[in-house]
Formats: sequence, C-alpha cells, structure tokens
Amino acid sequence: MKSNLLYFAMLLLVLCLPFRGNEEGVRWLWTDIIWIPMSLIFISLVCIGFYMYKKESMNKTNVN
Repeated sequence: MKSNLLYFAMLLLVLCLPFRGNEEGVRWLWTDIIWIPMSLIFISLVCIGFYMYKKESMNKTNVN
C-alpha cells in the first residue's frame, strides 16, 4: 500500500541531512537553528505513526 504520508515523512527526514562536506568536517543545513530539524523529525514521526494507525485500522476492518 503506497501512501503519500510516507513520501512526505521521507522528504522531511532528507531535509535534516547534511548537504555539504569538506576536509574540515560536515556543514549542516541548519547549523545554528536546532529546532527546525527537531520539528521536522517530529512531524515525520507523526506522519509515520498516522500511516501505521491507518493501516492497522484498515486491516481490522477488512478482517471483520
């Protein structure tokens, strides 16, 4: 079962990854603002949880 929620969650997680590295280290996209990647990770976890809840409720409906 394909869901746009999973694609959206994956996009939010990709936005949290570093975008450029050099010999001195990795430069993060959100260097001084830590609340942006934390909120993106939280929103992606909510999307994954909602997808799992929706999938489980559909399975229970189909069994009955």
